[in-house]
Amino acid sequence: MKSSTGYISKLWKKIHTIFIEPLLNSKNSPHFDALGVSLGLVIGFLIPVGGQLACLGLIRLFLSFNIIVAGAFTLVSNPLNMIPLYYGYYLIGCLVIGKPDNGLEFSSFEKIMNPIMNADYFWESLTAFLSLSQAFLIRWVIAAVILSIVFGVLGYLVTYRIQAKRIMKAAVSMGKEYEELSGKIKKTLK
Repeated sequence: MKSSTGYISKLWKKIHTIFIEPLLNSKNSPHFDALGVSLGLVIGFLIPVGGQLACLGLIRLFLSFNIIVAGAFTLVSNPLNMIPLYYGYYLIGCLVIGKPDNGLEFSSFEKIMNPIMNADYFWESLTAFLSLSQAFLIRWVIAAVILSIVFGVLGYLVTYRIQAKRIMKAAVSMGKEYEELSGKIKKTLK
């Protein structure tokens, strides 16, 4: 039997591979990567699980951003954490609109979510999700919008700062000015 330290180490390695390495190895401008993180978080929190990558694909038609990084950051919501996350959305929505949750326990919420979790296709899942009560959907949307805005803005600001520092370090190690190096990166993106 493996220890919990082994599982945590394995989980951290996976998180590092999916989220951090693409940013560390990026040759893109800070804005390009930061926009990818931001949009990934916005879509991850705002769009129900299953439709996130399709939504990113549509947005990519109109905006230029790091779609690989964005895709990774949509995993903030996924089938493994969907029920607790959406229950949290429901509770946050209740707090924001000032209406109690009518005693909806987590176990009852899990049962309500079963048709969504057991759907074979995204459209089945979406139909089941949209057939939930209006009271639930309103609370869900309110919380999803709040979380997507907060984490999208934070994701952009933090990533931009980290990536700008990364480029500045690279420029210094190459004996170049930051503006010169960032200008070359921008030219390669066009």
